[in-house]
Amino acid sequence: MAKTWQVILATIAIFVAGAVAGGATAMGFIHWRNNKFPSGQFGGGPAHPNRVEQFGPQLMRNFANQLDLTEAQRARIMPIVKRTAGQLTRERREVQLTVALAIERMQDEIADQLTPEQRNKFEELIAKQRARIQELRKNPPAPADGVPPPSPPPK
Repeated sequence: MAKTWQVILATIAIFVAGAVAGGATAMGFIHWRNNKFPSGQFGGGPAHPNRVEQFGPQLMRNFANQLDLTEAQRARIMPIVKRTAGQLTRERREVQLTVALAIERMQDEIADQLTPEQRNKFEELIAKQRARIQELRKNPPAPADGVPPPSPPPK
């Protein structure tokens, strides 16, 4: 029979392999989605902070163009869209914080189960993943339609 530590180590290895495979699958899906729906429809386009800020005005333009809204209708609908866009921005920030905290807790719990050598390798993996995420935030991939994301607003 396998020793308890071997079972635990195998379980952790399977978990880490699943996390890596899940991350790769998610990145592949995002890449596919961005190429399939480059204009931002159905959640397509890169996750870019300015896209979130453009949600309200873009949605309002779509409504106005597709529904032939009158000026009076635009005036009544715009506050609704702005309010909802603000709410979505706040909720997105809250979810990002919750996810980040959950991932940190998971990583801490995993690290507690590893040998010092494994912990060093694990920390290297985490550092590489964080560097990759930071690089994507600094230099998001260009949309498939060739139109670069808007530049950030002046400070």
